[in-house]
Order: sequence, then structure tokens, then C-alpha cells
Amino acid sequence: MLDRAYGCLVGAAIGDAMGMPASFMPPAQIKEVYGRITDFLKPAEEQTAHLGLMTASITDDTEESLIVASVLIEAGEFNTDIFIEKMRKWAVEKKALESTIIGPSTRRFLETIVRGGDYLEAGKTGDTNGGAMRAAPIGLFNHGNVEKAVRDAMACTRPSHGSKPGMAGACAVAAAIATAVEGGCTPEAVIQNAIYGAVEGEKAGFDIPAPSVAARIELARELVEKNRGRELEEICHQLYRYLGASMKSYESIPISLGVFYAAQGNFEKGLISIINIGDDADTNGSIVGALCGAFGGARGIRPQWIEKVQRSNGLNFLEIARSLISRGKGQSPAQGL
Repeated sequence: MLDRAYGCLVGAAIGDAMGMPASFMPPAQIKEVYGRITDFLKPAEEQTAHLGLMTASITDDTEESLIVASVLIEAGEFNTDIFIEKMRKWAVEKKALESTIIGPSTRRFLETIVRGGDYLEAGKTGDTNGGAMRAAPIGLFNHGNVEKAVRDAMACTRPSHGSKPGMAGACAVAAAIATAVEGGCTPEAVIQNAIYGAVEGEKAGFDIPAPSVAARIELARELVEKNRGRELEEICHQLYRYLGASMKSYESIPISLGVFYAAQGNFEKGLISIINIGDDADTNGSIVGALCGAFGGARGIRPQWIEKVQRSNGLNFLEIARSLISRGKGQSPAQGL
């Protein structure tokens, strides 16, 4: 389990850093500028969102995920007050509100907590994937306990992405990770529990005009099954055609889970596929990296990728994974709810 938890955290960072140069580009532009991305690259001049970052640099996706992990480890549970204070401090110290990398929902959330406003009111319409991108540590902490992972994901997401799609996306990722990291499960069980999480998140979220994340995860699964036998790249192209890959939760989370399912949890195949689709490539790469890493463990990831992302960013994901698992509230496996 420790290897899978380590694979989840370091896999998410690898996906974030490897997807970063392709962020907000369409597939054709990625191909024109980079060819096919299969390793860490420095952002090209065409990459305006992350132009100042170096090769293998993580973004806010990983940084916010680490904040959630620190809350869980320090408090022994998810504590909203501690989370808000850590996010406020991060926003000020990192000058996040002066950057171009944070999404609109997270920006509104950070602006509100910095000035001491009502973040629940400000966050209730947030529909992007910022809650989902930081949900992996919640799944690890609640390994095997899908219902508790979903409840904690709701608490972590409501302040910034409290809409039905925002909540559904985060709950889907947390449930999927809680399932995968426990081991002994199939990709189908991971998807099934992700759908369960999405349904519960939609029940709890603020209603806005938006498609159902749960229904779109089901559609992703159907598209993969319909196209079994084709090359993985073609299956992923079909997922992109039907679902999109933007920062909206009803695009980002279904396509990420669809690519995980199409690749059957294979880290390298899944990660390279989602990154070269483009659009919100760093966040989608982070989510797919977390899912595949939790499913197959760090042993399924190239050692040089692990070494590069940790050394470049001064991080030790193994120790964070160990703390999450040891401090966590995991129970027996809960696949196929």
C-alpha cells in the first residue's frame, strides 16, 4: 500500500510537471510545437500560462495537493479552518493572485479568504477542477473507506468549488483513489466508485446549469468499451471529441477517468495519452498520474521520472505518503458500492 500511495503522490507531480508545457494547447499545436510529449520539457514560447517555469517544475496543482496532505497529517483529520489558513498563507506568500496559473474558481476563493469574506458564498458556483486536483491525498488518507473519502472531499471542496460539478469531480477522484490505493481491485471497480463519488457530490453541491459529471464518467466508460480493440491514442481521441479536456469539472474529470480506464491503469500509457490531448494538460495529467500511480504503484513508474520531479522541486513524496497512510482513517476495501 505504501508503494501505491507513493506512486499516487509522485505520479500526480510527474503528470503535473510533464503536462505543464502543453497546457491550454489543442492537440494539433502540441504536435506542431513539441512533436509528441513523452518526457519532461521546458515550456515553449507558445506556452504563455507557464512560460517562466523550468523543466519538470510542478504547478499549483501539486502545491495545493500538498497543502491538503499537510492538513490531514497535522490534524489527523480534514480540518476546514486549518485548510483555509494554509491556503490563505500560500496565496499571500506565493503571490498566487498575481499569477496567471490559478483557475477562476480558485482565484475567487483566494481573493475571498485573503480579505476575510464569506468563502462558502463565493465558492458555491465554482465549477472547475481545482477541488478535484487536490483530492488525491484525501483518498490516500481514507484508503479503502470510500464513503469517508467522499465526505472529506466535500468538506475540502465546498469552500472553493461548491457547485454540483465542482463537488462531483472532487468526490469522484477521492473515491477512485481510496479504491485504487487499497489494492486488489480492477479498473472497473475504480470507475464504479468514482461514479458513486460523483453522484454523492452532485447531491451535496449547489445547483447550477451544467452537465452531470457522473453521467459523463459513465459515458467515458461506454466510449472506451465501444472502441476496445483500437489503438489507445484513437480511443483517447474519441474521448476528447465527446467530452473535451478543459478545466471544467464536467470535462476534466470524465476524460481523466476515461483515459485511466482505457489504459487499464498503466501509468506511462495513460499519462502520455492525456498530456498530448492538451487543454488543461497539467491538471488532467496530475489526475491521471495520481489514478494510475495509486493503481500500479511507484514500481510502475520510470525511476528517472521519480528522481527528476523530486530533485527538481525539492520534495520527498515517499515520506508524505507514509505519513498519510499511517495517520489515515482507512478501513477495509469498499469496491463496487
